Amino acid sequence: MTTTSTRAAAATAGPSLPLLAVGGAVLGLIAMAIGLVVAGGSYEPAIPGLPDPGPVVGWGLPILRVLTLLAGALTVGWLIGAAFLDPQGKGGVVSPTGRRDLTRATITAGVWAVLALLQMFFLLAEILGVGLDRAMIPDVAATYAWEVPQTRALAVMALLAAIIAVGALVTSTLGVSAVWTVLAVAAVSLPALAGHGSGLGDHALALSSAIAHSAAATVWIGGLIVLAFHGLRRDEGFATPGALRTAAQRFGFAALVSVLLLAATGAANAYTRLDTVDQLITTDYGLVTSAKIAVLVVLVGIAAVIRKRLLPSLDGESRRATFLKVIALETALVVIAFGLGVALAVSPYPRVESLLPTYGESLLGYPYPPPPDAAGIIFGLQVEPLFLVACLVAAALYVAGVITLVRRGDRWPINRTIFWLLGISLVIWTTNAGISVYAQVSIGLHMVQHMTMSMLAPMFLVLGGPFTLALRALKPSTTGRWGLREWIVWGLHSPAAKIVTNPIFVFAIFSLSMFALYFTPLMAWLMGSHVGHLGMQIHFIASGYLFAWIIMGVDPVPTPLPYWARFGLILLMVGVHGFFAVVVMMGSEPLAQDWYGIVRPDWVTDPLADTKYGGQVAWGISEIPMLFMILMVAWQWMRSDEREAARKDRQADRDGDAELTAYNERLAALDERSRRGT
Repeated sequence: MTTTSTRAAAATAGPSLPLLAVGGAVLGLIAMAIGLVVAGGSYEPAIPGLPDPGPVVGWGLPILRVLTLLAGALTVGWLIGAAFLDPQGKGGVVSPTGRRDLTRATITAGVWAVLALLQMFFLLAEILGVGLDRAMIPDVAATYAWEVPQTRALAVMALLAAIIAVGALVTSTLGVSAVWTVLAVAAVSLPALAGHGSGLGDHALALSSAIAHSAAATVWIGGLIVLAFHGLRRDEGFATPGALRTAAQRFGFAALVSVLLLAATGAANAYTRLDTVDQLITTDYGLVTSAKIAVLVVLVGIAAVIRKRLLPSLDGESRRATFLKVIALETALVVIAFGLGVALAVSPYPRVESLLPTYGESLLGYPYPPPPDAAGIIFGLQVEPLFLVACLVAAALYVAGVITLVRRGDRWPINRTIFWLLGISLVIWTTNAGISVYAQVSIGLHMVQHMTMSMLAPMFLVLGGPFTLALRALKPSTTGRWGLREWIVWGLHSPAAKIVTNPIFVFAIFSLSMFALYFTPLMAWLMGSHVGHLGMQIHFIASGYLFAWIIMGVDPVPTPLPYWARFGLILLMVGVHGFFAVVVMMGSEPLAQDWYGIVRPDWVTDPLADTKYGGQVAWGISEIPMLFMILMVAWQWMRSDEREAARKDRQADRDGDAELTAYNERLAALDERSRRGT
């Protein structure tokens, strides 16, 4: 009884969640207020005659922004704890500590949803230049809130936060908790999607860096909250220094990645908002940016101390206390960085907006490219940071896995490595070379990009066998918690994997989606924003990867198709793609003119001819990979038969061909029975 009471007291000792939340909010608001005053983003009454939403909106909006971000970070923290850091139950179910963290996530996600909705109304009032009471009128909100990208992002954030609140309350598995974590990080990053004007230049870099910056900061502070809260309270699973060290070590890799992302994306954000380096000290905006950089440098130093000095010897009570104090300091500094980031986001930038000469170029965010030629299409360059970084990381991880196997003495087919790197190279080319520029102004060249993305690149990627490589290179976890290998195994056997590899689903998103994209306004809607354009490209790659995976992939599939069914699916895809190409080539009107009719350079003299060229590309490029897939499936079928024959031969050698003997005896018995019957 005494032991139980002691454990219960230890589990409830320490700071309360409301106290920590209030303290963090006050710290973030103070940092935000100082940043606003210095950077010139604080509220000032408008000149008489101009719309002015008033001081309530002027000061309330940045305050709500800080509180919304902190609520989102708290939610992400509890979800990270439940899915990755807390002790784990058996059978993929969260532990009691994880269940309590999911309950906390439900509460903070509910608060997050309310704050996001309030921020939407405040932002709408500021954009419209009206008082808050008028912005909250249902007719006004219904008319404008969904039309403005910034308020639309907040509305979606509120909806996702509400879904997470309900989902965290009614689910208790590790896999679903991880899904809620990813969804929460994505929701936190939504407002960054509309935070940069194309006239300021480097639109793609600004958006990609802003999204990654928000996600990295949220993951970092979320993990710190879990470690500090449970460590100080000595909750079940964190009562001993060894358990706390294990959780901290597991979070260490995510923290390291977050630090690197924050440093890189912070530099990118400063680059897109400042004209020269000296503006870091010669402008008020630059001074706040410099202060945030200084905070980040200190955070990097703290993280280095934790990893090198505290974690390896986190066994005694004094070391544990020191570690928790450092974690608390690190959390406070991240909150300060949050506040300074909000101040920078709502303050005027030093960089002056440069207007492009035409409306079409303003939609693109850059001047029209010159008439296309082979050199410009193949060797031209326009960096897309998201795809470039993701592809380079994917290539590096793959090579690291191969090196791990080689050092262990295992073999990995060299052709798989070549296939993977070739597929990665094609993705980089389609998203960062000249073709990516011309694809936005010419439907014909867009088809070159589309078919390369969805047919050629995925075909080589799946032959690389990345999941098989990861499962062989990674070691099983020995800490009692799922490691990366266990998460990959769970993902390959999850219900979601069974759905996305179902032939009907793959057929719908790979083939039928082309008709929905090109023969409806969907194409223009997606091309009209950088995020929509990225989403469309991700769809091309993902749908092509799923198709190639279930047809000829070397990685395990939840429900493998028989070889005859693979041939049938290939022939069906050939027919549908051929029909699509014929419809495009025989059309009497240009495709997607809601977009390509607006962003039309002078050298596109005949949009209908450009469309017909796109149909020819869709016909020609699709035939080559389909033929390759047919040959590959035939070869795999032949190899499968050879392996089956070899297996039966080995079995016959072991048991004296017992299967054949039993079969002959059965035939003899049937023959004898037939004779007796006659």
